[in-house]
Amino acid sequence: MSFFSRVSDIINANVSDILDRAEDPEKMVKMLIFEMEEQIDTAREGVAKAIAGEKKLEVNLKKNRSEAEAWHSKAEAAIGRDDDDLARKCLAQKKDHEKIVDSLQPQWERARQTSDSLKSDLRRIEEKLEEAIRRRDSLVARQMAAEAQKEVQSVAPSMNRAQRSFAKFDRMERRVEDMEAEAAAMVELSDMSVELDREVEQKQQDAEVELELAALKKQADAKQNPS
Repeated sequence: MSFFSRVSDIINANVSDILDRAEDPEKMVKMLIFEMEEQIDTAREGVAKAIAGEKKLEVNLKKNRSEAEAWHSKAEAAIGRDDDDLARKCLAQKKDHEKIVDSLQPQWERARQTSDSLKSDLRRIEEKLEEAIRRRDSLVARQMAAEAQKEVQSVAPSMNRAQRSFAKFDRMERRVEDMEAEAAAMVELSDMSVELDREVEQKQQDAEVELELAALKKQADAKQNPS
C-alpha cells in the first residue's frame, strides 16, 4: 500500500544528509519523527480497515458454511420422513450456500494474507520508528556536542591570546624580580664598602692615636730623665 512506501521512504532516508543541509538539525529531526508518526497513524487506520474487511469476510464465510450444514441436516430429516421434494429443496438451498462459500473462501484467504502482511509491515515500521526516536536522541546529543565544540574553537584564539598575554606578564614579573635582586645585591655591596671604609678609617685613627701616645710617653721620659 502507498502509505507503507511513504513511511519507508521517510524512515529509510539518510537522516545525516538531511541534517547536514538543515539550519536547525534538532528541529528537523523532530519534524521528521512527527511526520513518521503521522504516516504510521495513517498506516494503522489502513491496517485496521483491512483486518475489519478480512474479519467480515470470515464471518460471512462461517455463516454460509453453517447455513449449508443446517440445510444438509434439514434434507436428512426430510428424507427420514420420506419427503423427497422437501429434501431436494433443502439440498438446493445447501448448494446455494456452498457456492457462496466456494466464492468467499479464496477472497477470505487473500484478505487474510493481505492483513497478515500489513500487520507485519506495520510492526516493522513501528520498530523503525522506535529506532528513529533513539537515533533522534543520539543525533540531538551529537549536535549539542558539536555546537559546544564549535563554540570552544571560536573562543580558542582569544584564549590563546590571553595565554600569551599571561606569559608576557609572567616574563615581566620575572624581570622585575631580577631587577629587585640586582638592586638588593648592589645595596648589600654598597653597605659592605661603607663598612670597610669605616674599618679602614678606624684602624688609621687607632694607629695615629698609638703614634701620638708613644710620642707623649717619649716626651714624658725625656722630662723625667734629662741627659
